[in-house]
Amino acid sequence: MTRFGGAREDGERGVVLIIVAISLVVLIGMMSIAIDGSYGFVQVRRAQNASDFAAFAAAQQLNSSYYCNGTTAPTTRQLVDIVKVVVKANDPSLGSAWSAQYLDRSGATMPDPNNPAQNLGFGPGSTGLPPQGACGVNILATPSWPPFFAGIFGYHQLGGRAKASVAPKTTHTSSIGIVALNKVGPHEILGGGTGQFVVAGDIFLNTDVQHQPWSGSFTDPTTNVNWTWDDAIDAKSNSNLYVYGTIHSNNSTDNGQSLWPLDNCFQPHIEGNGNPANPTPAYQSGDPDPNVVGGLPQVQMNCQEHTGSVNVDFDNIDPTQVQIDDPLLSTGAPPDPLNANTNIACPGSTLQTNPAMTTDPNTQVTELSPGDYTTPVEITGAANFQDCPGGYTGIYRFDQGLWINPQGSTDTVTGTNVVIATQNPYPLAGNVPGTVVGGTFAASGGGNGAPCLPPSTMSSAASGNGTPMAETTNSPATACGGTNPPANGVIGYGDSTFSADPLETGTGNNFSLIVGGVAGSSVSLTGPVNSAYGGTDGNPGLVLYQDPNTAANYGFDAESSDAADIAINGVVYNASLSHYGADAPLDYWDGTGGGVPFYAGGTLQAGYGAGWSAGPAPSAGSVTLTGTAIVDDFNTDGGTRITIIGKPYSLPGASTLSLIG
Repeated sequence: MTRFGGAREDGERGVVLIIVAISLVVLIGMMSIAIDGSYGFVQVRRAQNASDFAAFAAAQQLNSSYYCNGTTAPTTRQLVDIVKVVVKANDPSLGSAWSAQYLDRSGATMPDPNNPAQNLGFGPGSTGLPPQGACGVNILATPSWPPFFAGIFGYHQLGGRAKASVAPKTTHTSSIGIVALNKVGPHEILGGGTGQFVVAGDIFLNTDVQHQPWSGSFTDPTTNVNWTWDDAIDAKSNSNLYVYGTIHSNNSTDNGQSLWPLDNCFQPHIEGNGNPANPTPAYQSGDPDPNVVGGLPQVQMNCQEHTGSVNVDFDNIDPTQVQIDDPLLSTGAPPDPLNANTNIACPGSTLQTNPAMTTDPNTQVTELSPGDYTTPVEITGAANFQDCPGGYTGIYRFDQGLWINPQGSTDTVTGTNVVIATQNPYPLAGNVPGTVVGGTFAASGGGNGAPCLPPSTMSSAASGNGTPMAETTNSPATACGGTNPPANGVIGYGDSTFSADPLETGTGNNFSLIVGGVAGSSVSLTGPVNSAYGGTDGNPGLVLYQDPNTAANYGFDAESSDAADIAINGVVYNASLSHYGADAPLDYWDGTGGGVPFYAGGTLQAGYGAGWSAGPAPSAGSVTLTGTAIVDDFNTDGGTRITIIGKPYSLPGASTLSLIG
């Protein structure tokens, strides 16, 4: 008999060794997963913390920078140093194992302008300047570490990825055409002259006017609610005002009656959505041009109280608006380009004072450079406002006023990606008081916002309660110094009666910015899409800015015979009315009942010629604002066609940084 026990025992011992070996491999694998995995999780977590904090730190610098929402100008090297410091404080082992990309205000990576297929990025050794519009960063960290047990399996280095994206969070709003901030006066929006005034977008009226001679009362027959017509918005002199949107008016009261923003001439015509008891939400998307038959806003109102016929048409009126303050003076608003502490120099350069204006001998176009202009500037031919090299926003300061006045029928004045800031009124006879010394006009102060006209100028019948009236007297006491031919200030009428006020006559329009020119000439100015002054959703932002501490108006085609075609793309800002209290100037001109207020500041005046039957040549041409006007009052005159295409109003500055990835 043969015995096989020893062989079986040897075989069993071999099987056990295999099982033990396999078990050890599994055990080591489990230990590798447990220990190396846990250690790796810690490494990635530390790298993630480093990425998050570094992205926030770098984005904070960009968000307050010239490139995005502020005025500082950090270099890429400075951002690299910030990232290095934060990374070292949170994950010293990460070292230079990171890369970054610039993000725009929407959080999208920015393409390299030299190679659009590639994203614009930087790393530990990068230099140069961030691109225009850089508001945030995306940081990718790639940590690595030696394993404890994984080396047994041939893995001698392990790694991971950590990513953080930080960019501003913006607020979207509806399309807004005009924000009128005057708190006390009537005629915040006044359509005058004979041209059309078209607004595609909402209008915000801020006034709770208590003093004016046109107010009237009515009782809504449906609700028995009493209303006061406060004349916050009006049209006269055969003009037509079309509002494709909602007119938001103040919810305050006068003598216990709620305010309704129209002239009481429209009182018999309340109907449909014009009924205060039936406000409906409002903007009618796709409203056609008013020249197209059937293309008018929902509610049409006509006033034939005077000789002429005027129309105020709108989609809706909402009289529940709470009175607001100047949004550009609020915390987080874009920096004041006229403030001495605001850096307006091009990135990498020093501030240019009175930069040389060069004219190309071939094109005859005058090139202006960003900087601080300390003397009055008049442009009489073709010109271009340049932005900064590299596509950065060009900021212009005109301390003593700017007059864009092309005199050639083919002259064009352009400027893209620019902010034009003005301060004092332009020293022009008839615009401000003064005298001629040695053949040169010298200003002696500011105008009071009412014009100087030839003594023969007569008001229109529609403006003067049916009877043309002299706009001026020929008294030496009301002469406007320096005017040639001689002109006199217009006659003022009191704010509580229609009687003439001998203590108030016109002394000048007080324009700090005059934009006009001859027929055939054109002016096109566009604000930045990015930088501290950029708009939202890719729309141009702040393009014209008047110092809120210096009372001065804007004038578009606001000189006699102006007929330029003017296009402004972006946000226009002039809230420089010196005070809003009960003692604010509330006299008027343009004959008995004419109703053009005396305002030395805060008015955007488009057009010239308040419908007068005799006088200097009125304006023609067109003014188109694609954006939002933030002013105290918006007046139109002459035969100029004014079109405002409202855009979502949301200037950056109030945005907050948000971790988006």
